[in-house]
Amino acid sequence: MGFSGKPSKGCAPCRAKRTKCDLAQPFCTQCVRKNRICSGYRDAQDMIFVNETMLVVRKAKRRAEDLPRPSVSVDHSIRDMLQKQQPSRRASLDNEAMMHFFSNYNKKFFPRNSQSHGDDGLDYMLPLYQKDSITGGPVSEIIRASGLAALGNRGNPKLLIEARAKQVKVLGQLNKLLQDPKTAYSESTLLTCVLLGAFENIIWDSPRSMEIRTAHVQGAVTLVELIGPKRLSSTVGRGIYLRVRENMLSHCFLAHEPFPAFLLDDDTTEDPDCDPVLWKLFSRLCQVRADHKKKGLVDAEIAIEAQSIEEDFEKWEKGITKWNVLEKTMADWKINDPHHYIWIWTLWMLHQTSRILALDLVIIWARSQVALEPSTSATAFLADRISTHVVLCENLKKRTDLQLGEFRSMDAGIGTIASYDCLWPLYVLMTSSSCTPETRTWIVQSADMVADEFGVKQAKILADSLRPYI
Repeated sequence: MGFSGKPSKGCAPCRAKRTKCDLAQPFCTQCVRKNRICSGYRDAQDMIFVNETMLVVRKAKRRAEDLPRPSVSVDHSIRDMLQKQQPSRRASLDNEAMMHFFSNYNKKFFPRNSQSHGDDGLDYMLPLYQKDSITGGPVSEIIRASGLAALGNRGNPKLLIEARAKQVKVLGQLNKLLQDPKTAYSESTLLTCVLLGAFENIIWDSPRSMEIRTAHVQGAVTLVELIGPKRLSSTVGRGIYLRVRENMLSHCFLAHEPFPAFLLDDDTTEDPDCDPVLWKLFSRLCQVRADHKKKGLVDAEIAIEAQSIEEDFEKWEKGITKWNVLEKTMADWKINDPHHYIWIWTLWMLHQTSRILALDLVIIWARSQVALEPSTSATAFLADRISTHVVLCENLKKRTDLQLGEFRSMDAGIGTIASYDCLWPLYVLMTSSSCTPETRTWIVQSADMVADEFGVKQAKILADSLRPYI
């Protein structure tokens, strides 16, 4: 080692440009503003002491040509020294991956009893991460693997390989936990299942990523059923439960499958952010879409139920005055925590897209009736449903556009959490009966922005799938 003075701690791009680096986490402000990859900051010890190991190796090799061969080769000695130094470098990368994950993917929830947990929502990951970091459990390892995958998505394939290797290790740990009755139903086991699904969502390096993610989501749901939702009443347990429920709702919407009844709360509350009535409406929509998938057509029974669901969604929204969010920004809401703002946006978005999905079924049936038995009443009903559908789609498009602008202005990292939620409205608008060429162009542009700004691979796939049709 050689002493090299006290150079800058800043990232490589800032040092190359000779600009001041503010050392913000996880990325410096200069790199975020200029839309460039921030390489991270240098370790203090690495800056003060220059690693001259390779120089020593070269000198040793030159001397070895003139000296008798030692009993222990120089190469082995140097390799041993490098192995001893490696843990500190390994720990530095693991810490960076961990911080990147918590900055970008630690989605918080604000349930009806959030007042008992403070204004920052349920912090359900950090306690288990800290615990497993000490005990060697899988939660800390899968969080680091997910962070590495996210960092690797920014152009470092070696990190992606390393992330996948960590994930394989976690799968082995999870199998051992599931085989032990003492740990099979623990919060650590359940969160590991959830985070394995999140890992696939981040890395998305295979055509089977969706299939693998779905398997982890369903595995977590099965564990919740075996444990019993009421037993997940602690801060950590409740946070994991809400994460499992949201993941399962997303899966049921995409796969046209029924929503598990045991994931519905059986009590009532005045808090719309976690209202059992709203979630029962989501469940009814999942069921009617599953019936449509099973029958292969929209009959009168499905159309009547879909119409009823859409009307009930509208009635529910009218009773929630604070949900007039079409033009509201985070500043308008006067919410200090952006996580809470994202939580409200996500639920509003799910509500709005649900109305659109329900109306899609009604419109399919109404069009068939006009084709089979044209009448003034049937034509008027179809026109009314299409008009309402168009308004809902335009509102969703307008609000999603506003949200994307809000997320881009948030601190680096927080916007990534929300950007994933923006993919669902883009998909719903893309597949809706009211999708116009102008809307398709906007969807491609929005998806490209999400992919470029936040590194979400699924956004790029969505944009590329629709690009040939604009």
